[in-house]
Amino acid sequence: MGVEAPEVGFADKPVQVVSLVIPGYNEEARLPSLLETLATSAGGAVEGAGMKLMEILVVDDGSSDQSRALLRAGEKENPLLKPVFAYEGNRGKGAAVAAGVERARGDYVLLADVDLSTPLEELPKLTAAVRGGADVAIGSRHVAGAVVDRGPRHRKLTGSAFNGAVRLLTGLRLRDTQNGFKLFPAEAAKRLLAEQTCAGFAFDVELLMRADRAGLKIAEVPVLYLHDERSRVHVASASMEMLKDVGRLAYRLRLRGRREPGAAAMPGIVRRP
Repeated sequence: MGVEAPEVGFADKPVQVVSLVIPGYNEEARLPSLLETLATSAGGAVEGAGMKLMEILVVDDGSSDQSRALLRAGEKENPLLKPVFAYEGNRGKGAAVAAGVERARGDYVLLADVDLSTPLEELPKLTAAVRGGADVAIGSRHVAGAVVDRGPRHRKLTGSAFNGAVRLLTGLRLRDTQNGFKLFPAEAAKRLLAEQTCAGFAFDVELLMRADRAGLKIAEVPVLYLHDERSRVHVASASMEMLKDVGRLAYRLRLRGRREPGAAAMPGIVRRP
């Protein structure tokens, strides 16, 4: 199935409407801070990028702590907050993002992490890339101009090694697939994620591989990244699991796809002139 990019360019409408999608799992410690930011400054940050915030879809990935109770309470205080409880058990970040994007009603979807490690105020950098001709804009910690604050050295080294392996296996030229700050046309994101096979952390790689194969132009934009010491992701073990998934993705979408007539072309794309 082909992926259709919007027929109308970003600059052709006075105001683009965006849905903010944030996945979370057992985040009762960080949700209060997130909910406060979303209620007080998220709308202004999006308006500063020339867009209008339609809704905030925080997707609970089957949490077993008080996350759901906090989200329900936050919904009463913030009319833009729309918690998504798509399933009961934990399925993975990729599954959570797909559930949120499926429900998004905006022209664009902005993906972000629960800790807002890349602040919403960085959105103008992504919208500038889209206005400049990109179909998709992703925040990056590993291109010139990026600012990474407080990140421990071992995480930076592990991240660089992982991204190098991703480029080797997939053929993507991107230097940071895993930063959660990404701006997609909503319809393209829905179609791409409908084909998703990876429900875990490596979903970013699959999403970008499918976008690249669909002929969408991806801009990698340097952004500010603030490391959260409360992160519960064990980078070394997570990276190994993700690399296994990336290897499978590379075989399925890159190597096997070469042998399927017309597989790389993915018809049905409508590109802006």
